[in-house]
Amino acid sequence: MLTVAQVDAFHTRGYVVVRGFLSESEIASYTEEAETLVNHCYELGDIVSKWGCVVEPFGCGYLDSIPHLARTTQRSYLATRAQITSAPALCTLSKYGMCARQLLEPSSVVLLNEQYVVKPPRSKAAFDWHQDVLYFKEEQREHRIVSVWTPLCDVREENGTVLVDPFPDSLRPGVYPRGPEPIAVEMDAGCALFMDGRLRHCSGANTSREFRTAYMPQFSSGQISDDNGLTALAVPVNSD
Repeated sequence: MLTVAQVDAFHTRGYVVVRGFLSESEIASYTEEAETLVNHCYELGDIVSKWGCVVEPFGCGYLDSIPHLARTTQRSYLATRAQITSAPALCTLSKYGMCARQLLEPSSVVLLNEQYVVKPPRSKAAFDWHQDVLYFKEEQREHRIVSVWTPLCDVREENGTVLVDPFPDSLRPGVYPRGPEPIAVEMDAGCALFMDGRLRHCSGANTSREFRTAYMPQFSSGQISDDNGLTALAVPVNSD
């Protein structure tokens, strides 16, 4: 659960870092799942050139089929995710979900997406400055988004941690010139970087000798859809 000060910092700057967010056992569970999915992806192609360093539990082809209800109900989501491993999904909906509800406030908060962001050793893979909300069409942006970037190893600039450009003030989020000095968010494994969907951020290359893996669930204040239906997940973080 986030403190009042952490919630206030998030709304003021567009982000907040929570140290020691995951326990050692939770880090191990997410790491085990990440390794399972990444090994599967490598059987199909390079993690950078084919997958763009992004591995989604429901989008990487590890599962033969994904019921529609797994995208919209807790029960089916958890049952389907348990075909990979069960502990991470429970943590995502409970621990992460509770914090997302604090930041987004309405009771209709849903899990929008989840992914592992994996940068191989000494790779040039990097993510340019972007805002997560801009991945959605303008008419889909009525719902606010929170992304929770959680490193499963210690992260520094040399292995490609996230750089953020804080809001200039809470009245103009997402509408601001580039800040004079972006902030490199250095964290130990299991910390969590909560980012408003309008926050500008990027990450550099991993120049280290080890894989750099982070888990990032995203939550929205309601279902996001278009004329063809849901554009992503819409799993409630409260009870079905």
